[in-house]
Amino acid sequence: MPSSEDGVVDRLGKSIVGTVLGYFVLQSGIFVGFSLFATPSILGVPKSFIGLLGRTFFIVIVAYHAVLMATLLRFRPDFAKVPSGEKLDRVNLANRVTLFRLTSMPTVLFLVLAARDYSMRLPLLGLVVLVFSTDFIDGWISRTAGEVTKVGKMMDSASDYCLLLVLSIVFYYFSLVPIWFFILVTARLTLQMVLVSILIVIKKRIEPKTTFMGKAAVASIMVLYAAEVIRLIFGIGRIELVAVLECATAAIVLVSMVDKVIAFIRELPRSA
Repeated sequence: MPSSEDGVVDRLGKSIVGTVLGYFVLQSGIFVGFSLFATPSILGVPKSFIGLLGRTFFIVIVAYHAVLMATLLRFRPDFAKVPSGEKLDRVNLANRVTLFRLTSMPTVLFLVLAARDYSMRLPLLGLVVLVFSTDFIDGWISRTAGEVTKVGKMMDSASDYCLLLVLSIVFYYFSLVPIWFFILVTARLTLQMVLVSILIVIKKRIEPKTTFMGKAAVASIMVLYAAEVIRLIFGIGRIELVAVLECATAAIVLVSMVDKVIAFIRELPRSA
């Protein structure tokens, strides 16, 4: 006869699968909806971009959601409240909000790529604002409702890096940042993923730990991207201040990469 703990794990697993599948359907619907209602902004492009991007989009989100589901199922023990350690029997509201942000990243990326040839900037802006606002909403819910969990911290950290990756691709695609800066940021994010993956393999689990330089790198990139957006909105040409921000941000990112490697080396003995 299964124990009560086994029952909790089983219900949690079903909740994870149902939640991720639900978001897969939602993101597919958002993409199809934008494709059907967006209108071409230049001559010579099809009436709908689903034929241009649809196949690639669905391949990407199937793989993305499959990896996300497998990862969450693997880390079921971390669906526990902090600091009480109380196990959850389903995905709570705060984690669902965080998952919405995570699952929206490929959708936002593909829609931004399509926005160059199709008129949908206002609804797309609304979607982007909604997705980014969840970064504050899930934190508020988790704190006020006592729903802070280990896995929530992990997903929140992962969503920050996913957000940076998506923004970096978009900014490079629209020629807002030079290729060398795009490569540097991509290398920083790749390093983060590789080191975290190694720790997961060694420890069979991972607890997100941030460093001062890691936070400084994320903050500096966000400040630079905000400056680029302001420059774009007001039609300001490339100015020296932006160039200085790029160089300063690049220096911080490089230092954060060294800092991340040092932190990883220090973590290895404890993992062993």
